[in-house]
Amino acid sequence: MFKCSAVALILHSLTAFFCAAGSIHAATPPARILFIGNSYTSVNNLPEIFKNLVAGEGQPVPTIAATTRGGLTLEQHSKLPVTLEKIDEGNWDVVVIQGQSQEAAMAEKFTNMRQSFQTGAAELGKRIKVKSPNARVVFYETWARHADYWQSPKADKAVGNDPTDMQNHIRKWYLHVAQSAQKLKAVVAPVGDAWQLNYQSANPIRLHAKDNSHPAFSGSYLAALVIYATIYQPPSLTLKYHGELDEAEAARLQMLASQAVKQSNAIIPR
Repeated sequence: MFKCSAVALILHSLTAFFCAAGSIHAATPPARILFIGNSYTSVNNLPEIFKNLVAGEGQPVPTIAATTRGGLTLEQHSKLPVTLEKIDEGNWDVVVIQGQSQEAAMAEKFTNMRQSFQTGAAELGKRIKVKSPNARVVFYETWARHADYWQSPKADKAVGNDPTDMQNHIRKWYLHVAQSAQKLKAVVAPVGDAWQLNYQSANPIRLHAKDNSHPAFSGSYLAALVIYATIYQPPSLTLKYHGELDEAEAARLQMLASQAVKQSNAIIPR
């Protein structure tokens, strides 16, 4: 069983990490959103889930575009012609940026990975600022591998010794690049922390696919909820759309997303 004191400890930790980013306020609904990422965004079509969340609430549905070539790091995206072409279309209101699943975790241990992660974030941010001066940047914080991953003798412990360790590294370095990009009005959408709250609760929902890395639909749904809450800042996260999930599962994930975002102050600034 997951104790209430443990929940409080996790939420206190999230607050300590993300409140350091400063005071931020809700934004007006965006008309154009660009997603930059890889398979953690393309699997289950997270942008489409996000779009359905918006449409289900009767809000104006933004134009959404995505560049999500599998396995790419932020630095690789910063040099990829198709990504640069999307950025250069300009007039983006929000750009959601998701890094490769291991790079933020490995940034803790490896200087070259740290430099690559920071450089990629900075270069993407610079390009976005030039082409869309008023764009708000959301760094989509990824999640740790499932606990079963560490049961394999082939597990690469360079990402961390367990899910908590890995998530701590991911959180730290996403926060770092967001703080370094404050002129971009950047913030972190604490997707990975919402996943952590789920797995450290009683009777957690399986969010990972069988590979213990990629998201199942439930995981993509939770990611979309966190990004939605970060951008739209609804007074409560009780949304109509739940895709292939039943209402009870959707309601539980909505509660976790709301918890993670409120405790992180992850609301994009005007």
